[in-house]
This record gives sequence, structure tokens and C-alpha cells, in this order.
Amino acid sequence: MLTVLLGFATSLVYGFADFFGAIASRRIRPVTVTAVSGAVGLVFLFTLIPVFGFSFDSDALSWGIWAGAWSAVAMSCLYASLALGPISIVSPLSAVISAIVPAAYGLYLGDTFSPWGYLAIVLLLVAVVLVGFVPGADVRMPTPQALLLGAAAGAGIGAVLICLDQAPENSGLTPVIMLRAVSASLLGLFLIAVLVRERGRVRASESKTGMHRFWLAVAAAGLFDSSANVFFLLASRIGSLTVVSVLTALYPLGTIILARVILKEKIARTQQVGIALALSASVVLAIT
Repeated sequence: MLTVLLGFATSLVYGFADFFGAIASRRIRPVTVTAVSGAVGLVFLFTLIPVFGFSFDSDALSWGIWAGAWSAVAMSCLYASLALGPISIVSPLSAVISAIVPAAYGLYLGDTFSPWGYLAIVLLLVAVVLVGFVPGADVRMPTPQALLLGAAAGAGIGAVLICLDQAPENSGLTPVIMLRAVSASLLGLFLIAVLVRERGRVRASESKTGMHRFWLAVAAAGLFDSSANVFFLLASRIGSLTVVSVLTALYPLGTIILARVILKEKIARTQQVGIALALSASVVLAIT
């Protein structure tokens, strides 16, 4: 029960981070949003060390470093794939693969479920597609490059989850702190390269008044993203990697909830079905 609740919380909070990251990216470079939010999230994680602890265990450090490297690769592929589009196809593809990769690894390690449990996992994968699918006028098929990048992004995110799960259970926040440190460093270097190439020019959208709201969105994205990392770490330590990873892939749910509450955006019928399916399957997982 607690595993399902933490897994569901992980997906919601990841979705919240994506929402605020998307809001900030309307006026600020996406690479700047990602790098700065990562730094904010890293500082936030340091404040949690007295609560959860930190270990200099070599395994914890190395798994965290690998997670950070995979995260940088995954995010780069994800943004590139979404830029090529269409988002309504590429985004669900990435989400499903990000669930299948660690779920398959968890089953390989020996995760077993009742028939109802297996059915719930399948239904959750279907829900991931429905929740992430945004129907619209753009129905063109994605290019092979977009599909490849989307699949690579999903596989990279799945690898991040596997790395976090493999870290020793008594390592405290070491894996997620190393993840954020490595990822923020790599993205920070990339941001510096972009600024050097553009000779420090400030975009017109970034020089307008009222930017403090967008920088607050950057900070919120970093806080929510790091919080989701912590939720995932706790969930994977007490429960099945297969269950937690599939629930985590429902992260678009958090985004569309905030879009509905804050931006008053409508939720598509397919997404409503996906939400209902996700909630029903989660209940089944919790009681089996």
C-alpha cells in the first residue's frame, strides 16, 4: 500500500516539476531552466541530509554518478524528440519505455505478482499512453529520428530509475544528490557553451519586466523534481521496482492537473479515461 502511494506521489510531483519547467521555458531558455532548476534542487537536497542522511559508500556514489550521466543524456534526447514532434506521440512513447525498461529489470531480478497484479501493471501502462496523449489537429507521423530520440529518452529515464534502485538502502540521499550534482554540472557546462556561442546575448523574452515570476517557476521546478527523486528512492527501497517505475511513468498526470487548476485548460476525454484507469489499477495494486 505504502509503495503504491509513494509511487503515485512520485509521478504527481515529477509532473508538477514539468509543469513549472514548461511555464518558465516560455520566457527563459530551456537549457537555462534545466540547469538552474537542477542547481536549486541540489541545494534543497542538501537541506534534507540531516533527515535522511548521506553516505560516502563507493557503491552509492558510483550509482548516483551513473544516474546523473544517464539523466543528462535522457533529458537531451527528450527535448530534441519533443522539438521534432509530434508531442502527442513522442511523449507517451518516452513515458511507456521509461516504465518498461526498469519494470523488465525488476521482473528479471525476481519481482512476482498475482494475476491481478500483472493485470494492474498492464492497465497502468495503457493509462500512461492515454494520460500522455494530447489529441489535436497535428496528426502527422513522427520521423524515424524523432522516434529514435523519444525511445532513447525513455530508455535513459528508465536507466536513471534502475541506478537509483541499485544504490544501497542505507546510503541516505547520496544517490539523488550525486544524480543532481552530475546532471546540473553537465547541463551547466552546456549552458556556458551556449552563452559563449551567443556571446552572452540576452534574449528579448528574458529582458522584459515581470521575469521574477518565471524565475520562481524555475525554482519550483527544481524543488519538485528533487522531491520526486526522494519519493522514488523511498518507494523503491520499500517496494517493487516494477510497480514503482510503472507508477512513476504516470508523471504527465501531475502536469495536466496543474494545467487544469492554474491555467484552466480542459482535460481531453482520452486523458480522463487514462486518469480513471490509472486510479483503478493503482487500487488493485494496493490491495493485491
